[in-house]
Amino acid sequence: MAVAAARARYRPDIRGFGRVLASKQMQEEMRQRAERVARRARALAPVDTGEYARSFRVEVGVRAGPRPRAVALVINDDVAAPYVEWGTSRTPRYRVMGRAAESAL
Repeated sequence: MAVAAARARYRPDIRGFGRVLASKQMQEEMRQRAERVARRARALAPVDTGEYARSFRVEVGVRAGPRPRAVALVINDDVAAPYVEWGTSRTPRYRVMGRAAESAL
């Protein structure tokens, strides 16, 4: 007579997982990833005066709301940033941020 094999069952306990996603360690990981994108964006940036490339910065924090999560943003607040990214009728579309983010994957 064959003996039935015991089956192991896994029931994840996800309580506290949200705290992990908003932790200092997760914020640091997000910061490192954003810094990698910012470095790549600076390298891809077209250079006229250099002001656009110098205007990249990273901000790190925790998204507010019912499900807080660590976030990191790559920001360029140079007045020319939208025109460099998307172009105009007279200037080419460089897509610096988009290409930087894609290459950092």
